[in-house]
Amino acid sequence: MMSNAGTRRRIATTVTALGAFALVAPPAHAAETAVPCDSAALIQAIAEANATPAPDTLSLAAKCVYTLTAVADAYWKAGLPSIEGKLTVNGNHATVERAKDAPRFRIINNRGDLTLNELTIAGGHAPDGAGTNSSGDANPGGSGGGIQNWGPLTITDSVISGNTAGSGGPGADATATTYAGSGGSGGFGGGISSYSSSRIALTITRTAITGNASGSGGPGGNGVAAKPGGRGGSAGYGGGVEALGGTVLRITGGGITDNSAGTGGKGGTGGAGDGGSGGVAGGAFVSSSGGVLLNPAIVGATVTGNQSGRGGDAGVAGPGGYAGYSGYGGRGGGLGVFDDNLTLDEVKVSDNAAGEPGAGSYPQPASGGGIHTLGARVMLVNGAVVSGNRPDNCVYPADVPGCVNGFRTAEAHGPDQRDIAERAAVVRR
Repeated sequence: MMSNAGTRRRIATTVTALGAFALVAPPAHAAETAVPCDSAALIQAIAEANATPAPDTLSLAAKCVYTLTAVADAYWKAGLPSIEGKLTVNGNHATVERAKDAPRFRIINNRGDLTLNELTIAGGHAPDGAGTNSSGDANPGGSGGGIQNWGPLTITDSVISGNTAGSGGPGADATATTYAGSGGSGGFGGGISSYSSSRIALTITRTAITGNASGSGGPGGNGVAAKPGGRGGSAGYGGGVEALGGTVLRITGGGITDNSAGTGGKGGTGGAGDGGSGGVAGGAFVSSSGGVLLNPAIVGATVTGNQSGRGGDAGVAGPGGYAGYSGYGGRGGGLGVFDDNLTLDEVKVSDNAAGEPGAGSYPQPASGGGIHTLGARVMLVNGAVVSGNRPDNCVYPADVPGCVNGFRTAEAHGPDQRDIAERAAVVRR
């Protein structure tokens, strides 16, 4: 028979244990907020979500069109407040778009952990480059016309459509004491631009990425007397989507269709004003950094109808009769891959086109209508095919086993000065 002391000890122990359970807080659940069909209400809901550390979920009004007319975040030039925490937006087939007559701004700047479901992002336009540096070289256009991304981003059953990165600004004209400046480079990632110095995931599922464009290069400044015109700016890469640095891209289902990379900037008049290079990768561009392979993948999607950028025209010849060089046409009408290994699984890369060279001296023929690689490898698995691209399928077929061209192209030689310039453009980005 248990003593009274033993009974008291058992009761006390039980009470203490129950008290300990009572002190354990239940797991936090994301607050869910219904957002009426009003753009001001959406802006306010995101601002309130940013104000609390807990995860939040916004449910938009079904099939509503939220039209944005001004920037909500002046620093990041975004129509919605920048995402700072963990946020899920259930779009219910709603659209968030920039008004056609509004100033140029992107739709979303994500610095947190963002999930978008059943949502259309449309009509964003990152700001164009403005002003020059002390040498007269113009500033670049902004990247990420639809979404500029710095953190984890998940997009499901959505549409990214009709967004544009910013164009580079114009170089300064020469004066009696200064030389003409170069045009600014165009912004990357018309639909989505993603960069991180650490590893983050960009996961896109059953989503249409269509009708987006990277930014065009700005014109070079005009020459004067013996001072030649400036070089046109290079156009941005990745018309539909670009993933740089530590961004691990995975696209499953859906399509990357009818996107385009920007046109190279025109060289300045007055002689030797070379045209800028057309944008690489009309559909999607991926490039790792620091020699770390991220192994991006595209699974069960179509990559079709995309166009890399036309090269910029050389400037009008100067008093000495010297004209500038033609701007290179952009390679990789469908896809561009630098310094990484991309897997295409049940993917069809077809009916894409490389950019033509601009007018001027020594134009080089277009190449890489389907895929452009540089220090990279593309694996075709489970029936993936690269075919019917113009004027050919791959710049370097040896990097894409199974890719066949109808005639000899750049496969006959290794990386050249043009490749060096293209890699340098990514570093400048």
